[in-house]
Amino acid sequence: MNSTEIRILLLRAHVTQASIAKQLGVTLGFVNQIIMGRRNTMRVREAIAKAVGRRVEDLWPSEPSKKAA
Repeated sequence: MNSTEIRILLLRAHVTQASIAKQLGVTLGFVNQIIMGRRNTMRVREAIAKAVGRRVEDLWPSEPSKKAA
């Protein structure tokens, strides 16, 4: 999926990037970078996927799934 599609899923789920950022203790910009594919942090990706009811692999299929150290 591309970043626009992920944002649409968040909107449909009534979840904001800001709420995910607050929940995880990261910045809104950091969450945005994850969605844009500029960063790869599984903890944030998992939170986004859970919020929209999808698997991480569904949202970022071209990225290998790795647990962040």
